Amino acid sequence: MEEVYERLRRHAREVARELGIPSFYRDHDREVDTSLGNLVEDRILSSLRTHISQLLEDDFGHGARHALLVTRDAGALVLIRAKELDIAEPEARAVLRCTQAAGLLHDVRRKEPSHALKSAEASRSLLDGFDFTPEQIEEIAQAIANHEAFQTPKQMRSRAGQVMSDCLYDADKFRWGPDNFTDTVWYMASFYKAPFSMFRKAYQQGIEAIERIKDTFRTPTGRTYGAEIIDMGLAIGRRVISPLIEET
Repeated sequence: MEEVYERLRRHAREVARELGIPSFYRDHDREVDTSLGNLVEDRILSSLRTHISQLLEDDFGHGARHALLVTRDAGALVLIRAKELDIAEPEARAVLRCTQAAGLLHDVRRKEPSHALKSAEASRSLLDGFDFTPEQIEEIAQAIANHEAFQTPKQMRSRAGQVMSDCLYDADKFRWGPDNFTDTVWYMASFYKAPFSMFRKAYQQGIEAIERIKDTFRTPTGRTYGAEIIDMGLAIGRRVISPLIEET
């Protein structure tokens, strides 16, 4: 990572520590812990995670850590949504497993154009041989296709599929908050070898896009907590980057 981006990332992490964690992780710590525990304990998910580990490239900021955080939060959102919809335990567990599989796979083609569609296509073959039904594999793939920002999502065929799709989207967009400024943006800038002058010009457009994401959350919980998460990320970005932009 170029020195300037590494320095900015260190500063961003210091600011993030000052701000603390978003309230979602305090108010729903039980669901977050349960989701993470299921990801670790579920034999199929553990095997899938190992299977795709070599496909998740960390140099672009959307590697194994990103996939784990999205998978954890998507699972937590599923647990919350299942209670809201009074989904019976067997169905809720199946939705949780499928959603976490989608979380692990959602960015396996992140460096390609139309990455959500390409990741969805790849997921169909990557899930071959795992204990998912054809119907579940298709819903996992469609949920992955639906996670692209600022695109109209395709309506899912079932309630379970809709929960999966909406929870995956919101968990992925939670990453547009502090995570974006403590990790992702610096890895992407470094990967593209973007000179800081170019980065500076693109900065305002990036901020505007992140601002817009606040109105796109799809679950009740996402709409309740998502804006705060995004605003915390923007606060980090402004404190870290804006003074440098003004100076140059």
